[in-house]
Amino acid sequence: MGSPLPNSEALLGVVLTEGRHCKCRSEDRCPNAGNEWCHRLVRKDGSVRISKRELPDARNCLYGDRPACCWVLATVETLAGDYLTRAEVSGPPVPSELLDLFDESRKVEVRLVPLKALHGAVWLLGKEWVIQLNGRDHRRVRRYSMFHEAFHIAYRMAYPAFNKSELRVTSFNEVLADHFSTCFLMRKEWVEEHWPRVKDVRAMADRFDVPVRQMRRRLHQLSLLNEPV
Repeated sequence: MGSPLPNSEALLGVVLTEGRHCKCRSEDRCPNAGNEWCHRLVRKDGSVRISKRELPDARNCLYGDRPACCWVLATVETLAGDYLTRAEVSGPPVPSELLDLFDESRKVEVRLVPLKALHGAVWLLGKEWVIQLNGRDHRRVRRYSMFHEAFHIAYRMAYPAFNKSELRVTSFNEVLADHFSTCFLMRKEWVEEHWPRVKDVRAMADRFDVPVRQMRRRLHQLSLLNEPV
């Protein structure tokens, strides 16, 4: 796979600056940079707002020794795998009761609220984290959103982080949080192991306890499914 992946401290530097220190603007030497999502992770003008339709498309870029923003995606995926290994999770579905992994010094409380424009939000209130999930969402959507918010906890986002549901654009860190939840709930090795036997998107979603839409996107991302997302 090439050079060792940058460590989590390097990722933290990118996260805290909303991607502005990502080197993809000046050092993107990905052979598919003209077409790959990673080339547009941070725009040349410094903007970090990304169309939600521009999902991480790393099919030709997984992730190797790429010098640019592919390492950010790779490090997020490695971080997700490290948490799963620490929790001794050996296969799907990932237990939902793993939030304590992300901050062992603080309590994490999950609240269901009737949100209108959000899938979820996370707040640091005093000495505990509060994750608010949209009670109107399907249980599996809430589960996906919960681990999206867990990424923000892992990187100590003391300010409120919001996962908006209807926006066509989203921020750099929100895309990374989605990528983390995807990799955490649908670990690459497990998806590749189960897909040849299952060969059905809905059945895979059932096995991994994730939304069908997210499973379809993961299969597409890993080049296991060619139909449109």
